[in-house]
Amino acid sequence: MQLNKKLTTTLLVATTPLILNASSGSEFNYKQMKYTENDDRITVDYKLLDLKQEIGADYTLGISFTYDTISGGTPVWVDTYSGASGVASSDGKINVYKQESNGTYKNYGGYDYDTSSSKTKSNYSYENVEIDDERRALSVNLTKRTPSRDEISFGSSFSKEQDFESKEVSLGYLYNLDSSRNRSISAGVSYQENEAYHLYYNDWKDFHIVNTQIGYTHTFTKYTVGQINAFMIKQDGELSNSYQTILRYDNAGWLWRAVEQRPEEKLSSGLSASLVSKIYDNIALHTDYRFYNDDWGITSHTFSVSPNIDVEDWTFSPLVRFYTQTAADFYKEHDSSDNTFNETQDGSSDERLGEYHGMTYGIGAKKHVTKDVSLNTLLATQHQSNGLNMHWIAFGIGLSY
Repeated sequence: MQLNKKLTTTLLVATTPLILNASSGSEFNYKQMKYTENDDRITVDYKLLDLKQEIGADYTLGISFTYDTISGGTPVWVDTYSGASGVASSDGKINVYKQESNGTYKNYGGYDYDTSSSKTKSNYSYENVEIDDERRALSVNLTKRTPSRDEISFGSSFSKEQDFESKEVSLGYLYNLDSSRNRSISAGVSYQENEAYHLYYNDWKDFHIVNTQIGYTHTFTKYTVGQINAFMIKQDGELSNSYQTILRYDNAGWLWRAVEQRPEEKLSSGLSASLVSKIYDNIALHTDYRFYNDDWGITSHTFSVSPNIDVEDWTFSPLVRFYTQTAADFYKEHDSSDNTFNETQDGSSDERLGEYHGMTYGIGAKKHVTKDVSLNTLLATQHQSNGLNMHWIAFGIGLSY
């Protein structure tokens, strides 16, 4: 469902996992998760089948299949004057064209259901619009180890929904800086091609994502591993979400409901750092920090701490995470006094582009049933300053062979 889709890119690069005791051999995992939001908003039921198959000593094949269903509602501007829902018909379209710096014309149009009389803000309300969708995704990754145990990874993925389709290819390389493999650098690039159905144009529109990353991993001792990564993401194409709406006005004071309009290009970059350290015989502490910045005006910081605590056949993993971000330059809150846009300016009232901070709390538990079989579960909740609360519950089973 494009309505609640985050335009994210999978960082398929050959980086060393930050775990003190890496598992070897083939694995099969099944995971199931339920995600819910407050105020009768989005609910997602998520299922994952994941296979990691060792092929001799030099190859590892990974295959993942995901199926999830999305239901509930998401808030958009609704025309209460005519009773029209958040999804407009082909009637009553307004075409507003503006010549861009490259000489092309861009349509900033929207919907108007009654041109015989002017509307005011009282004719619109910000309400949940019901959604329902399914998503299926398949990804395949092959890792080749060289005689010096460097790694080359090739990846491909595909996902499809009613109104969204995505294809991705990736390439990664991990180079060991010493024979003991205590220090390594990694680099990776992925290319994603996406098509989303645009309601206003009644047609499919595409956008592309190129993601590059470079990283360094250092095993300081057998009890401490650190990693730092830098990334850059370039997006271009139709980046607006045609389900999201805003209110526009012209010089004559005419007000109408329009499709949100985001810039057609976005460049983002950032840094992440992770450290895993065994601080006690049965406790390994995971700490992470991530910095993000883009040319839409959003800057974010993420801090998280999660100790892994072994108690006999159990491993418990409590989690605390803090996140904060600034707002995009073209964002306006739907309930603010200044919540309208002129005819041709970029604009969005999608709260995911607004300024907010949030806290996530969670607890994971893993039961080692046998040497090769494990059961795991997760409970987590996130509370954001914009009023959005999210909850996760998940369970899974893992098999090593």
